[in-house]
Amino acid sequence: MNIKGEYSGLPYDLVIDGIIQEDNLHKISKDKEWLKKQVKKFNMKPEEALVVTINGKGEIFCQRKESK
Repeated sequence: MNIKGEYSGLPYDLVIDGIIQEDNLHKISKDKEWLKKQVKKFNMKPEEALVVTINGKGEIFCQRKESK
C-alpha cells in the first residue's frame, strides 16, 4: 500500500491554557483581534480555551478548558 496523505503544513498553537501565543500569531501574520473573532465562532474567548491551533490549510481547532 503506497498511500500518501496530503501535507497540510505545520500546526501552530495560538492559545495554550488560556494564554495567547503572540509569537505564533506573528508567524502567521495575524493579530489578537483576528484570534478573538476566530475563537468567538466556538462561543468562547481565548482565555476560556485550553488550546487553539491552526493548521497549514487555515483550519482552526479549539478546545474549551474543563469547568471546575
